[in-house]
Amino acid sequence: MKAHDILHLRIIREEFTSQTTVGKMYIDGHFFGYTLEDTVRAFGIKVKGHTALPAYQYQVKLSFSPKYERMMPLIFNQSDESVNAMGIQFKGIRFHGGNRHSDTEGCILVAKHRVTNQIIQGSLEKELSLKIAEAENQKKQIALEIING
Repeated sequence: MKAHDILHLRIIREEFTSQTTVGKMYIDGHFFGYTLEDTVRAFGIKVKGHTALPAYQYQVKLSFSPKYERMMPLIFNQSDESVNAMGIQFKGIRFHGGNRHSDTEGCILVAKHRVTNQIIQGSLEKELSLKIAEAENQKKQIALEIING
């Protein structure tokens, strides 16, 4: 697959606290927004609803979320659309709006503004979903790389 057949999403995590992980998201090399996730844990350790995805390579696609009752970006690396990375498994991990780590439950929040290492504001979920939908309409793959900076 050629580079122009892929939409590249990259998260570079920059700040790590006992509850949160803050990073920057880039789309095809251009800054898109800030991310807020649960805390990064040691290899093989997962606390349900309070653990960030491991730094790894993933795929993303739009799919219907029964929980939120709308189409949302889903992060996965397995054929059943789950995540299996660094010895732990996740299911239903999505990009969505939110302001605090209590809004994440293992998902990745994406927003325009970083307020503190605990709060982001100005959801970019809709804008991200539109970019992913456009890429899918062009038959592109959507690749996500998460890097612990």
